[in-house]
Amino acid sequence: MEQDIITGIVYTELDEEIGPNPIIWYPSDLAESLLLHISIKTLTLLSGEQGIIPESLIIMPFQSLNLKSVIKYLQWNDKDKRGGIGQAAITLLFKDFNDLIFYKYKENLEDIFNESKKIIIKLKEKKADDDQINAEVRNLNSTIIAALERLKTEEETAIKKEEIPKKTKQISDLIDYKFKIIFCGDPGVGKTSLVLRFSENAFTRKYVPTLGVNVSDKIVRVDESVVQLVLWDLAGQTKFQYMRHSFYQGSDGVFFIFDLTNLKTFNKVREWYKDVQKNLKNNPKLMGFLIGNKNDLLDGRVITNEEANQIAKELNLGYIETSALTGENVINAFQEIAKELLKSISKS
Repeated sequence: MEQDIITGIVYTELDEEIGPNPIIWYPSDLAESLLLHISIKTLTLLSGEQGIIPESLIIMPFQSLNLKSVIKYLQWNDKDKRGGIGQAAITLLFKDFNDLIFYKYKENLEDIFNESKKIIIKLKEKKADDDQINAEVRNLNSTIIAALERLKTEEETAIKKEEIPKKTKQISDLIDYKFKIIFCGDPGVGKTSLVLRFSENAFTRKYVPTLGVNVSDKIVRVDESVVQLVLWDLAGQTKFQYMRHSFYQGSDGVFFIFDLTNLKTFNKVREWYKDVQKNLKNNPKLMGFLIGNKNDLLDGRVITNEEANQIAKELNLGYIETSALTGENVINAFQEIAKELLKSISKS
């Protein structure tokens, strides 16, 4: 059930005397320390925006809690408050490994949050009591759960209609080759976004909590062959770094991903490469590509194509630049590694 995806929902108002004040939350047993942490961080964000309330949903991490959130900010006229305005936030909490769902379907949730925002603002301007706002927050929670259920059903239906033609055989009988692809790179380089862009299965991937890994798959055609790519996306948390040996085992291909706008992530590529080599000494034929992601951010780019190609050549890797935002070269990157893996099989 999709209510398992949602950890909680918190409605916080900015009180002139005590500051961020959580006044409504579900479930009712959310810890007071968690509520305060979330409320303070959520509304403190507004202090750096010079009074500007973001119109669209904001996704914010709470790293110390292993949570992320979708936030809708509210502002209404209130002559009794300093400046003549009231401010609040609705914060929907979820486990960080479920972020694919909320990144993919953020736009679908926008209208739902906006409708509740309008209702709550009307209630606040009418000086309605907290019970009425409580009822609307509860209704918002239920509406989001129903929407996630519907989106999951639509996604599962779409996956069944994918590239494999309808036959009486099981899909597993139609697959000619199966390859495990691992994703390596610093947090924030876009590993998860690339996987999501390619596989599009936000709900149906599997999470392995002992390794901190999201596992997705995608079936593609390469010439006359049907290939299943199993995509292992390692979580960025430091606590999982000692478990990489298990994460790497059985890999056929690897993507080393860096952010073209972040020099530090580029400089860490060699470390990731050495880590894979150390843990996969018995697999010298591991196929790899260096991926420079976020090539849509032209103004922020700090790594040149020449620099990236140089390190790719040094490490005997192919090099591809991608944009998880626009989708540029994403499908091509996966097609290329599938082709190279098939070539390596034919040569062996």
